[in-house]
Amino acid sequence: MLPKKQKVNKKLFDEVFKTGKSYHSDFLFLKLLKLEDPKEKSHFAVVVSKKISKKAVERNLIKRRIFAVLKENKDQIKTGFAVVFFVKKGTEKMSFEEYKKETINLLEKAKLI
Repeated sequence: MLPKKQKVNKKLFDEVFKTGKSYHSDFLFLKLLKLEDPKEKSHFAVVVSKKISKKAVERNLIKRRIFAVLKENKDQIKTGFAVVFFVKKGTEKMSFEEYKKETINLLEKAKLI
């Protein structure tokens, strides 16, 4: 998991959701917003709806996998952004490698890597 300082808080989440720029891939949807301080580390959040899985264990597994990919690549990710990942249907049966590929491709598409 990422440190609490690198997670999106509720106020920032609302701002990102309303005014953030969107990027889509087959299984993920990303919204990002540039922070006021460009030198500040980027903040992240992952949203997994109950529509994806009714079981909290499975939703948390998806979140942990995406956060693990972000933690692995934190040195490559640009600073000064608030990023929220939304998970689409069909991801509950993906392997870690597929999550890694999908997340990195979406970050590249958003020009964060």
